[in-house]
Amino acid sequence: MRRVGGARLGSGERRLDHDDDCPLFSERLEEHLVAVSRGEEPRAGRFCGHCYTPMPAERAQCAHCGEVAGPGRAPVRSVPEEVTAMLRRQRKTERAYVTGYAYLGLALAIVGGLALVLGLPPLRESLVWATVTYALVLLVGGRAAAGLLGGGIGDRQGYERARARRRHAGEEWRERRDSVPGTEGAGEAAGPGHAAEPPQHPRT
Repeated sequence: MRRVGGARLGSGERRLDHDDDCPLFSERLEEHLVAVSRGEEPRAGRFCGHCYTPMPAERAQCAHCGEVAGPGRAPVRSVPEEVTAMLRRQRKTERAYVTGYAYLGLALAIVGGLALVLGLPPLRESLVWATVTYALVLLVGGRAAAGLLGGGIGDRQGYERARARRRHAGEEWRERRDSVPGTEGAGEAAGPGHAAEPPQHPRT
């Protein structure tokens, strides 16, 4: 059974849907990247040379993709910047959709409030009641519309669009990586210069 959308992380970010035909991002890898961004884990470690899922030192086979560590696919010391950038772009796209739809909801409340005040004769004739009504529409209606559109429609559409882009980017990047001889285990010699910038996360 496929999950509808991603689960939620503790701070409100949406977790990637790991059953979406994109083997590059495992749940454990995402947890690691999120922890790195919060300063809870170091960037350096031991990661699968194929899917970059964190691997304990005593394991020779990746628990996510099943790849066995060897000369052609040696574990790496850090997650490539390109991989972390994919997650960072996903978060940025999600955040843009949520924010855009939230502002749309607020704009609808502003326009709807003006239409209500100007359309009802009793409100047109009373500045006090017109002001009170308009304020209530903005406070209650604006918040509700922003939450419904931004946290509902925008959140879902942003996640689906960002996930599709991330899946496509992951497939293209893996093809480029695996098409170059000798780069199957790319990253095992990576030093601090390959440390990935932590991803930023949208708040919904």
